Order: sequence, then structure tokens, then C-alpha cells
Amino acid sequence: MLLNRLVLAIKNQSRETLRAWGYQCESIIAQRSRRVQQLFSFYQSVYGTQGLKQLWRAYYRSELQPPIRGILLSAVGIMGLNMKHLGSDGFDWNKERLSLSNFDLCQRDIDFINTLSVNQLCERCQAKKMKYCYCMLGNQRCRKGGIAVPPPNSDQKPMKEEQAASISNCQKAMDLDVARSAPQGQVRIQAQEDRNWEPYFSKNEFSIWRREERSSLYSYKVYARFDDITADDFLHVQTDLDYRRQWDDTALRLELISEDPVPDSNSHLIYWEMQWPRLFANRDYVYCRRYHKDETKKMVFICSRAANHTAYPTISGKVRVTDYWSLMVIKPFRGFHEPGLHFVLTYFDDPGIPIPQNIKSWVTQKQMPEFLTKMYVATKNYACSRAIKMKDMFNSFTIINDEYTANDQRGSWLGSLSRHRRKLNDNENER
Repeated sequence: MLLNRLVLAIKNQSRETLRAWGYQCESIIAQRSRRVQQLFSFYQSVYGTQGLKQLWRAYYRSELQPPIRGILLSAVGIMGLNMKHLGSDGFDWNKERLSLSNFDLCQRDIDFINTLSVNQLCERCQAKKMKYCYCMLGNQRCRKGGIAVPPPNSDQKPMKEEQAASISNCQKAMDLDVARSAPQGQVRIQAQEDRNWEPYFSKNEFSIWRREERSSLYSYKVYARFDDITADDFLHVQTDLDYRRQWDDTALRLELISEDPVPDSNSHLIYWEMQWPRLFANRDYVYCRRYHKDETKKMVFICSRAANHTAYPTISGKVRVTDYWSLMVIKPFRGFHEPGLHFVLTYFDDPGIPIPQNIKSWVTQKQMPEFLTKMYVATKNYACSRAIKMKDMFNSFTIINDEYTANDQRGSWLGSLSRHRRKLNDNENER
């Protein structure tokens, strides 16, 4: 009798123990699943889909330790011996990737930002009522070896050695802080570096200069500073295609065609259809974009150049822009996450058909400041929405799920066991 009662008690206790353990595991798994979902939603709202992918890739590369990583890379390398270096979409990144040396063209833009405190206006910039002068620095020439040649006075003709000097001689290679895995790239931007910049106009916080690339075709350089947005937010607005579809009403189509599979390349192939004013056909672009965030120099560089892709041929009724390039430098006042930045944008595109100069000037002087203003407002809105989402997410982390805490049976399996022992003792006493 005593043995049977002992066996029965052990069975009942074991059954209750397993049931309490199951409830406890269910509670923990549900809470952890909810927390993972909240973290995923939080990082997606902060970094966006593209940023979340890059964050996951960086984590995956850091966590995949040898020998597994070495085995996988060896297998990929062996398979790659018999494969062409083409992406899954047929785009050859090894040939079409933008070179990091394109950012060397931004050296004078950086010097311009660094010397703004002592910037002086030349006569032409004074006549145009510009806020700043880029001409004196941007048009400075050097002899071979990088020795600067002082500009001649207006009543003097340049000497022979000064005539032999050029702006391109002043160009120096930038020592960028890039990851070892970042590819160098081959494609270079072709710009008329030895032609002079001239003041164009100044409006609100924007100062704009231009340079003739070909007959009646100009490249433009824009400088502005913003005191209340961060460089990281500004970079996000520049590179997030999904968000640009929301704030840029002139972007009728904006699609990511291909992404460079090489780690730390930060290169993308993009299709963009731009709405033009009435009586003009819309322009569309297929272009390659690459950006680099230099943690040492505390600067961000972005370059773009027209490209081709077989899946995106020319479309009837639209003008395909095949000659396009742009360069941008973003320099924060202090850190990437702190408010305040300078930026210089240099760009050129050939609209494809002859357009009267007065119409091009009207479009440039009207559309350019409006677009840059929209870009600034979009950055402000993005920072505001991100701050609200972060606040909501952090508040949601502190909410306790009452579904589990209100159930005493799921509160503690030890408590369940003690209640079962008391119940058995009560039954014994009744008998």
C-alpha cells in the first residue's frame, strides 16, 4: 500500500512538473519571439531595408569563423574558376565598377570647405553677389610636381611656364580609409578639369558655379551648409531609393537593378526616370552609384556615372541620358550622428537634344534650388520620423505581457510544485 501510494505520488508530481516546465518554456519562447520581432522592426525603421541588409551582412561575416568560413570560401573559389565574373542579372561588376580614384576629384572641394573661414570673393563673384568664391581655389593651376602657380593680374599676360601649368597637375591622390575587402574599381569619371569655374548664382543657402564641359554644355557645382541635420541622415536620404520615391515627386520610376556582390563595395546599378516640364519628354537614366564613408577623415563621398544594362534598353517617348556623372562630398561639423554639415555637389548631364540656353538657365535656376530644398526637408522629416519610431520602440520594450504574468500557473514551476504538494497533503488529511 505504501509503495503504491509512493509510485502514484511520483507519477503525479512528474506530470505536474512537466506541465509546469512546458508552461514556463512556452512563456519564455513567446516573450523572446516577441522581443526578436520588436528588435527587427526597430532596426528596420531606423536603418531601412537596405541598411538592415548591410548590418546583417556585416554581422554574418564577423560571426562566420574559420574553418567553416575558409571551407566555404574555398568552395566558392573552386566553383568560380569555371564561371564568368558576372552577377546573377548579367551585369559585369568587374568591368563596370566605379573606381575609388574618382574621389580624388573632390580634393579641392574639401580644401574649399576647410578654408571657408578665410574665403574671399573674386571680382566676378562680387559682381554676381555670391556668398562664397570657388573660382580662386578651383581654378588654381600647378606646374608638374604640384607646385602652385599664382594667377596673373588682369592686366598681365601669363608667362610661358604659367601657360604650361594646368589644374590637373594640382590633383593629388586621397588616402582613403577603405576596408581591405573593398575593390578598387576601374571606371573613371571624365571631366574637363582644366577648364575654369565661373560664378552662376546664389540663392538662399545655396551657392552655385558652373564650368563649360563642351560647347554650351555645363557642369555645375553646388555648396550648402545645414546646421540642423546629421551627415548619417543626409546619406540615408541620398541612398535610400524607397524613401526617395516618397519625397521626390519628379522621380517617376526609381529601381535598383543590381547590387555589387563584393563586400564593402557599396556599389549599385539604378534605373531612374525623371519628370521634365511640359512640352519636354521625360529623361531616364541607367547609372552606377558608389559611396564611401570615411571614418578617419569624417567625410562621406558619393559618385555616380551613366552605365548600360541589357534589361533596360531605351524606351520610345523617353530620352535616355547616356552622358551623366556626379560627385558629392559630405563633411559633418563634428561627428556623423551630430547635427551640422557641409556638402559640395558637382554634376553634369547631357540632356540629349539641343535646348535653348535661356530655357536651360531657367530650368537650372528654378529646379535646382527647389530640388535641394526638398532634399533638405526630406532629411528633416526622416530624422523626425526615426526619432518617433525609436521612442515608440523603446517604450514597447518596457511593456510586460500580462497574458503570462497574470497566470499563476505560468509564473513559476517551483510554485506549481509547492501547490501540488499542498494539495496532496490535504487529500491525505481528508482520508
